[in-house]
Amino acid sequence: MPKLPESTDWVRKKITELKDETYSVHVAALLHIYFGVFTLEDIAEKAATNLQTLHRLRMDVPFMRLVDIYKKEFSGETREKLLINTYELEEYDSIASDFTMFDEILQTQIKVPLFTKLKKLAQSIRSRATYNIKIEKSEFLLFRRLFSFFILIEKYSPTLTSKALVEMKQTAQEIVWPALDMDGEEIDRILNKPLLTRDERLREFRKNFNKQF
Repeated sequence: MPKLPESTDWVRKKITELKDETYSVHVAALLHIYFGVFTLEDIAEKAATNLQTLHRLRMDVPFMRLVDIYKKEFSGETREKLLINTYELEEYDSIASDFTMFDEILQTQIKVPLFTKLKKLAQSIRSRATYNIKIEKSEFLLFRRLFSFFILIEKYSPTLTSKALVEMKQTAQEIVWPALDMDGEEIDRILNKPLLTRDERLREFRKNFNKQF
């Protein structure tokens, strides 16, 4: 089983690679991945700087370019992990909860390419199943990865993708789950589990993050 792609693993690895003279600036830039979960006051404190300095950095073009670079690197690695690794549904639930803690721009960078791929794949699977054209197991697995990720995101943060996912769920139940010999009701059990409020999840995320940093 591949390791669960915790976002803090990536951030921690980046921080350990930093040199002393660039530590505060780069940590401040990295923690913009969680802007919204962490306030500017939080980011300044964790970056071992002060709020005035952080405000000044945020008006600096090179710093904001660094923020964008880290977001692009992180979003690219996250997309790759979600595309190539298969996790248990309980793990996708954890991944989805973590995902909603990311900066909104970062969420978009991850979601848009993956959801586009999922829509095309779902249409292709449905069409080929209708005409009895062979579908590779790797395609069923990719559908499972992406569908599990997106439908569990909707549990925590409903969006306009909900309608499309309802249609895809029919494809999953009728075609994909039988092909993979999966229990089609397992994902419903996870979706129906009691949901922590966003404030509760924010507190839990902050607590876990602070343990590591």
